[in-house]
Amino acid sequence: MDDIIEIENIIPKSYQKFILDKVTSLQFPWYFNPNLVSNEDDLKLSNNIQGFNHFVFEEQKQVSPFFDSIYPLYLNIIDQTSIKFNILERMRFNLTYPNKESTLPWHMPHIDSMYPHYNAIYYVNDSDGDTVIFNETNKDYSDDFEFMKENNFTVKHRVTPKQGKVVIFPGHYYHSSSFAKESKYRCVLNINLGQIF
Repeated sequence: MDDIIEIENIIPKSYQKFILDKVTSLQFPWYFNPNLVSNEDDLKLSNNIQGFNHFVFEEQKQVSPFFDSIYPLYLNIIDQTSIKFNILERMRFNLTYPNKESTLPWHMPHIDSMYPHYNAIYYVNDSDGDTVIFNETNKDYSDDFEFMKENNFTVKHRVTPKQGKVVIFPGHYYHSSSFAKESKYRCVLNINLGQIF
């Protein structure tokens, strides 16, 4: 498990509170997405759940007026890890509501991008609804729709959301979120980190 890194309190508590207050304020826009994992027609399945997004940085471009206030989090990840990445690919907030009735063990396993990258998932609030990282990988980043639909995955590691925690792992690992059952909501910031050397 050496390539999966968890760091608690990656940023100071005051900055954690700032981010939480920012994304839960009435001034912060959220956008409904009926398929949080993928909008591909082949993947519009029951485990490709609905929720809300706020894109901060996409395709190496700032797309949110809140980027400047979130960017220092990325700098803290750089300072506190030895992972060799040197380019920010994307940052997006995801928010889901609890579903006590769901029998899904996890949402749709996936990889975020079809090229070498690292994932960093920052937990905005304390919540249940683990992040699940699987043993299965896609190291050549090939078309994987059929494999995803088969959903034959085995759990490598689970991370319970805790405000201020970040988990970082190579992007070739399939991973997924899962429904909160007790918390009012589950909010994360997904960050993709690339390499250009």
